[in-house]
Amino acid sequence: MEEIIKFTNKNLDIKGDLIAISTLRPWINAGRVGSIALNKLKNITDAKLVGSLKNPGSFFDFTRYRPRFKYTKDKRKLLIPNIEISLGNHKNKDISFLFIDIREPHYNAELLIQNLFKVFKDLNIKEYCRIGSMYDSVPHTRPLVVSGSNLRKSKLIRTSNNKYQGPTSIINLLSEKLSKINIETSNLMVHIPQYIQLDNDYFASAKILECLSEIYDLDSSIADNSFGETQYKDFTESLKFNPELNKLVSALEKYYDSNFSKPDKNLSDENIDQNTPMSDDLEDFLDSMSSKFEE
Repeated sequence: MEEIIKFTNKNLDIKGDLIAISTLRPWINAGRVGSIALNKLKNITDAKLVGSLKNPGSFFDFTRYRPRFKYTKDKRKLLIPNIEISLGNHKNKDISFLFIDIREPHYNAELLIQNLFKVFKDLNIKEYCRIGSMYDSVPHTRPLVVSGSNLRKSKLIRTSNNKYQGPTSIINLLSEKLSKINIETSNLMVHIPQYIQLDNDYFASAKILECLSEIYDLDSSIADNSFGETQYKDFTESLKFNPELNKLVSALEKYYDSNFSKPDKNLSDENIDQNTPMSDDLEDFLDSMSSKFEE
């Protein structure tokens, strides 16, 4: 098989178990939550870039993922969109982390997945966890919901019984291939308010980091949400001048309190209280927002 990923060093400094954590842009990266969280994980583990695609143009349309200029030490450099693989180490345990910043491929997706699968298999990873975010009908005035499957029990995460059918990312094939060779796979998804369109949602990224901190025993300071709290408080203040949106937030709060307030409730169709339907106004609003995001 043609090798499409180049490594800066064949002999990686891996200590103990190797855990792979990835995010996927743009599919599950609303508010850049996955990207922000992954960058903070890299910082706390002193991760270094160890691999990337040899020819990213074989997989990405550069009219959709635009190259950009960046100044570094007064020198302008052209940055080409790529998939980046970084390696970091736990500060207090014999655990290494492989961080993969994945972009949704436009071409040759099967070849990309085959190569990522080979890298994970050759490096003998123990776990693969994908983190991300999605817009949902939840209010910003309540604790954010994190759903998904995780390898270790956490009171912060609601087990998801996902019955979704419809379009998805081809990258999901990677998880399926890893599961077939008995590599544990998991995913964490934070649900963020559909009516807030923050370029960088630091409150939601802190929630994901709080979960990862508990699961992998990382420094809890990584989940500092002080700036994110300010973002959401500022939005609450703005509601004073938007009575219609304020009314919809109140409806979402009622729906949330009926369906997600109990910690033992999982996110499944059976656990949504059918006796607490959304109002017609709320459903119309969310439908219009969904159409806007799809566009």
